[in-house]
Amino acid sequence: MTHRRKATSAALSACAVAAALVVTACSDSGSAPASTPELGQAELALLTRSGGQPLDEARLFHAETELIASCMTAKGFPYRVDAFAPATGSYEEREIGLDTRRREGYGLYARFSKERARKAADTDGPTNDQYVARLPAGEADAYLRALRGTPADLREIRFGAGSTVTFSAVGCEADSRRRLFGDLDAWAAAMHIPQNLNASLTDQVARAPRYTAALRDWRTCMREKGHPYPTPEGASERLRTEFRERGATEELRRREIAVAVGDGECAARSHIPSTALSLRKQYAAALPVADRSRLRKVAEIWSRAVARARDVSPTVRSHPTTDG
Repeated sequence: MTHRRKATSAALSACAVAAALVVTACSDSGSAPASTPELGQAELALLTRSGGQPLDEARLFHAETELIASCMTAKGFPYRVDAFAPATGSYEEREIGLDTRRREGYGLYARFSKERARKAADTDGPTNDQYVARLPAGEADAYLRALRGTPADLREIRFGAGSTVTFSAVGCEADSRRRLFGDLDAWAAAMHIPQNLNASLTDQVARAPRYTAALRDWRTCMREKGHPYPTPEGASERLRTEFRERGATEELRRREIAVAVGDGECAARSHIPSTALSLRKQYAAALPVADRSRLRKVAEIWSRAVARARDVSPTVRSHPTTDG
């Protein structure tokens, strides 16, 4: 269930969050000691969502939903906990997801087809969001108050320019995050600082000769398959526009799957994901000292949260993943 809503409380600055996490410096210039060591495997995995990080992320999400369910049950409300479903396979296989592409394409038909969404809910049972949507207004309000309080309970944290996280400080959702991360500042930082730092490397990666060469190979491969798009993003965006204009037709669904599968096969042939991953790790080593210090602190928070998640769900088994 989404936690983003309009904030009604004063925002905290990124520097305030950094202070709460004992992270040095809040400017990209950085004032941390020059002896700051290089980023290790744990920090790079968290930054790039590689290595064992997807498994840890799935474990944390599952533990969070179990804690929420226990809390909601104690308050007299149902809450569905989905099966633990960690990502498997190599980094490139996970990023491409060919099996999913063969079934769903980019997921656009499902998104634009309301009838398909209703059938999925009837088959698999409603998600928590769908369950709340079916409740009478008064019952829905009571459910949401138990889950995440009221709009007056919202907090907002800014992580640099243009990056704002809004969440509730009360309710079962907030309580579960405190149980795992210690406090909500730590949760917000662990969830968003690596994501923001990773995004800051995107332009460098896109300009790198190794990446542009891989992208040229991808374009050649796609043309050979009859899908002349300039980039993978361009392919999915063009189809998204057509779905908006024409609706979720069967012809578009078939074409979406064909393009998405071709995109994935060409990405695998050109090694787009592994090339991008290698470049992100390379450029991460040159991040400002202050950013590396924040990332290192966040990796420590993340590691402790994963250990707590294992205590919540001790029967969950590890599924090996590689970055090959």
